[in-house]
Order: sequence, then C-alpha cells, then structure tokens
Amino acid sequence: GKSYPLESPFFVLATQNPIEQEGTYPLPQAQLDRFLLKIYMEYPKAEDEKSITRRITAGSVGDLLDVSAVRRVLGKADVVNLQKAAASLTTDERIIEYAVDIVRATREASGIEIGAGPRGSIALLRAARAGALMEGRFFVTPDDVKAIAPGVLRHRIKLTPDLEIEGYRVDEVLDDVLLSVKAPRQ
Repeated sequence: GKSYPLESPFFVLATQNPIEQEGTYPLPQAQLDRFLLKIYMEYPKAEDEKSITRRITAGSVGDLLDVSAVRRVLGKADVVNLQKAAASLTTDERIIEYAVDIVRATREASGIEIGAGPRGSIALLRAARAGALMEGRFFVTPDDVKAIAPGVLRHRIKLTPDLEIEGYRVDEVLDDVLLSVKAPRQ
C-alpha cells in the first residue's frame, strides 16, 4: 500500500445503502466516531433524475463517461490552507462551551443509550468553524454550531431500544437536545 505523511490531508467518503445490508456488519461506535459528518442525501426530483439518466446513457459506457466538464477547483495546498484558515477562526469561549454542552447533553438525554464523546465536541467545533468560513465570516456563531450539530452527532449516538421500537429517528431526538441547551447570546 501507499503510505501518507502525517501532514497530508486524507479524506474518506463512505456511502451507506439502507437497502443492501446483507453480508455487511455495522461499524463499531469507536470507528463511527472517527467520521466527521453523516449527511443524508435524498433521491433527486423526477426531472433531475431523468436528466441524469439521459446524460449518463447517451452514447457512453460506464468507465468511458465523459468527465471533460469536471474541473478541478482546489488543489492539495488549497485544502490545507482552508483547513488552517478554519482552525484559526476566532472562537469565543462561550461558543466552545456551547459545543461541549450540546455533546454532554447527548450523554444525559432520555432516549439516548450512548451519547457522543469528546471527539464529538472536537468535530462539532471544527465543522462549525468550516461552516462559518464557507459563509465568509472569520468568527463562529451559536447558529453555526447548531446548524451543523445533526450532521456531526447523528452517527455518534445510539437511541434506547424503546425509542427505536417506537420509530423515533436520531434527528428527532437531537432536535430535542438542541432545544434543551441554551445558546450563548451577546
């Protein structure tokens, strides 16, 4: 295999198909905790799906798809510079406390069997900084933390069997947690 120096950015994108689980095993909580975000993607709208299907099947074969329209927008150095910029954003101590309070609340909330650990707090603050930077700001707000919290935490908590049987979704429980934690205001 290829080795990577520690300073190299290394990204892992994984997909999870909710239908074909046969022969696969759920990742242990400790491994799930190492993913920064879990994002849900909906199926495309009918017209978009038709357009995708039309373009992909128009005279092309799987590995010969025309990717000439795909252009590189960031290089390795750009990614590293963006990571450094996000890491250096001004973050008020109250924002850090807010992120930690949200994560700690997942450990105490009824309906959650296993709450997020300290990696969740770290990931929440890192993702909130990235979100602020994408919004063109050089500071993090409570809304940045709250907006990204479901994506950061949904794979880091486990609901109690009672709630799972009743059909509750992790995001519903996270919404309650976010409502229960008071956001800092200026």
